[in-house]
Amino acid sequence: METWSPHTKKFHDLEGGRWYFMFHHRYLDARAPDEQPYALHFRNDDRTIFGVLRFERANENPHGDFTAVTRKILDDPEFRASLIDEASRKVWKNR
Repeated sequence: METWSPHTKKFHDLEGGRWYFMFHHRYLDARAPDEQPYALHFRNDDRTIFGVLRFERANENPHGDFTAVTRKILDDPEFRASLIDEASRKVWKNR
């Protein structure tokens, strides 16, 4: 089973640009939810930048909670550039 959950909060980078985030959880077996694969997809408002941060286990996020991760993606262009994934464009096609 898998779930896709767009985050409804409005996010802005340091220059005021608008960004969107979506969670993708996959439940592959009987392991606890925090032991399952997890991805955080993101894009800018212009739909010119698409990226994804993936974890094999949700509890292995070294960047902290959701707020800390989103701020790092928004405020650290080098980190964000390391996550660019043009293939994640299809995630946003109808969203």
